[in-house]
Amino acid sequence: MSEHIEALIKSGKSATISNQHFEVEIRPRIYDHGFTITKRALNNPLNIIEIRDIRLPLSLSQILQSAKEMLNAQYKLSTHATV
Repeated sequence: MSEHIEALIKSGKSATISNQHFEVEIRPRIYDHGFTITKRALNNPLNIIEIRDIRLPLSLSQILQSAKEMLNAQYKLSTHATV
């Protein structure tokens, strides 16, 4: 699976990994080096949970690891937050 995702990213296309609740899209940046990683609710693409803009020269395996960590991240809401 990770080889397929790495091949998509190398060709300049975005790739998506998901679990039963969320999806994480890995998109190469167009105008400079790096990637944008976006976590969304699975059945509601407008419900963006987190966005990371990575401009470091990371390897594809490091980017994929970061996306997997984001996919499995647990969040603690403050007492003032609403969902």
